[in-house]
Amino acid sequence: MAPRKRPDYEIKLDTAGTFSAGQIIPDIRYDAVKEEYDIRLKEWDEGIVQVTGGKRELIRSFLEEKRYVVTPVYYHYHVRARGKKVDSAAISQKVKDLGLKFLWARVIGEPAPDKNRE
Repeated sequence: MAPRKRPDYEIKLDTAGTFSAGQIIPDIRYDAVKEEYDIRLKEWDEGIVQVTGGKRELIRSFLEEKRYVVTPVYYHYHVRARGKKVDSAAISQKVKDLGLKFLWARVIGEPAPDKNRE
């Protein structure tokens, strides 16, 4: 069995200024700083989004108002949209409006979380 390749992340937005937009970082670098953020938003090309961080509960009602399917999984929310793609930019704007320390990244090289998990 081949070892699992760890993903890379393309930074979309970092309100702390640690990374610049468009920067590609390895999983180990992401893991080293992730706990420093109030909310982290990871997205996959398949339209699945994961919201993580100690203050994720502050945007749960916003996600539900948008009629997204929000599935709590351990310390994350898996967010999906019915018949459309999740609007990550709108989520990002909501988090920015709250003034939280925020990191938004696109996952590269890892399959999306199970789309059928409830």
